[in-house]
Amino acid sequence: MVAQFDAVKEATDSFVKIFQKRNWLLGAPTTAAGFLIGIVAVIFLFIAGFPSFFRTVTSSNQVPDISPAQVALIVIGFTVLIMGAIVVSAFTNAWTLVAADPVWLGRDPAFDRGFNRAAQKLLPLCAYYVLVGLLSLVSIITIVGPLIVAVLMMYGPCYIMFKDRSATEAIGDSFRLASENLSPTIVLVLAFIAVYIVGFIVTAFVGLIPFVGIIGQLAFSWILSAYVALAIVRFYDLLSSGRGSEPPYPIIPPTSS
Repeated sequence: MVAQFDAVKEATDSFVKIFQKRNWLLGAPTTAAGFLIGIVAVIFLFIAGFPSFFRTVTSSNQVPDISPAQVALIVIGFTVLIMGAIVVSAFTNAWTLVAADPVWLGRDPAFDRGFNRAAQKLLPLCAYYVLVGLLSLVSIITIVGPLIVAVLMMYGPCYIMFKDRSATEAIGDSFRLASENLSPTIVLVLAFIAVYIVGFIVTAFVGLIPFVGIIGQLAFSWILSAYVALAIVRFYDLLSSGRGSEPPYPIIPPTSS
């Protein structure tokens, strides 16, 4: 379906929506997840590298080495860390998408329904992100391939959450929706880039103030996460249904009682 609407206005309205009612809370899940993943990564790197670092400090002439056991530990730990990051990111991103959907109907974010729906769809979500990651790796030879994949695949999680699509079906549906509506999709991507650049510049200046830089980074990540969720849900609804009012799909598909 080729939808007709003012993409620039919708992208702008999505940003304004963040600061209405409790919508700013939409940035909480993904920001908290990113913070948690960062802490776990730092702890892992410290544990993996501490023995070699300690030998370097205590031995003036001995060249530090890494045992096969340490190499195996690093490889296993890194693999677990990547898998954990995929699971956590997939869950929190999907949680935020479903929570953001009622906002466009004038309601508060549906965090409870978003959490339950993300938990229900965690397996196809993880499969989706793994497949998209593999597509990005394969296309990296073209340099711009991963960026193209990211643009064409950004509606996929919405298809999984709102339309009960499988991972492979969501990839095909997202590709079709984005390619048939390339102009508004590019406008949305450019809006994300513009917000990121402005936020990066602001946080760079704020970072010059001791201890304030971390707070600025978290605030920027929070706002950007909320904006991405609101904008993607809005554009997905407009592009797939041709209207921006009551969505033609249930937020949580009904279950038989």
